[in-house]
Amino acid sequence: MIRARRVAAAVALLVGVGGGWIASQPGPGGASERAEIPPVFLSDLAARRLGVGPGAQIDLAISPGGPWHPARVVRVYRPARYPTELGQEEIEFRLHLPDLQALAGRGDQVDSIVVRLRDPASASGVVERLNAASLGFRAYTSTDLAAQSSSTFEVITRFHRAIGIVTILASSVFLVAIMTLRGEAMQQQAGILRLLGVSPRTVAGTTLLVAAGVALLGSGIGIGLGFLLSLGINAYYQRLFDTALVFSRITPALVVMATILSALLGVAAGAVAAWRLLHRRPLDQLGR
Repeated sequence: MIRARRVAAAVALLVGVGGGWIASQPGPGGASERAEIPPVFLSDLAARRLGVGPGAQIDLAISPGGPWHPARVVRVYRPARYPTELGQEEIEFRLHLPDLQALAGRGDQVDSIVVRLRDPASASGVVERLNAASLGFRAYTSTDLAAQSSSTFEVITRFHRAIGIVTILASSVFLVAIMTLRGEAMQQQAGILRLLGVSPRTVAGTTLLVAAGVALLGSGIGIGLGFLLSLGINAYYQRLFDTALVFSRITPALVVMATILSALLGVAAGAVAAWRLLHRRPLDQLGR
């Protein structure tokens, strides 16, 4: 089976306005006649818009004037959609290669060939040997094709990275402000502890632990909110675009990075607060 993308793209133009190059009709009753009709796989979008299912007979043509070729739907499938195809309402169907050639009226012609290697690591070497053969085609690795078609997503990724950096800077300033206020509230307690003989190192260590705890608590709350928002975003856009693509994902690497950054920022904010606590004498901290 192959995917008739070029034919499918043309079909979508007329089916969307109420009829045209693909039409459904009641199937024949005879078993012999049914066996002679070539099978076709319809995408779920095509099946819904045509109102047909497995066992239905449809007519296919390259142009509205025909010639028309009957086909029988044997399966309704859900095609894997790429991010670049979101919002497109292509009518997709799949035929056996001889049936597709009979429909298109031309044979021994292809637009692209996909080669799957047993060893993906050798893809670059295979591409170099194919291109060096000079057989009238150009070979690419899947990584190269993805890079060429994902420039828009690269821009979005950089934009999100910039937003993340600004958010981290803003949260660090907010954390320092919180610990500064907390340090001012702890001035009297710190003065009493120092007068009782508690070492400045212990007071500073306690302040650092409090700051790190506050930062980790905020990180945990943020990760939980992010997880809930990710679920909501995926549920909404998957339903909107009728796709199984994942639009938002909370990865373990992201959670680890957020936790480490929170701990480091917490320690830095605690160091600032500890310095302000220990910078004054104990009696001054008690107001005397």
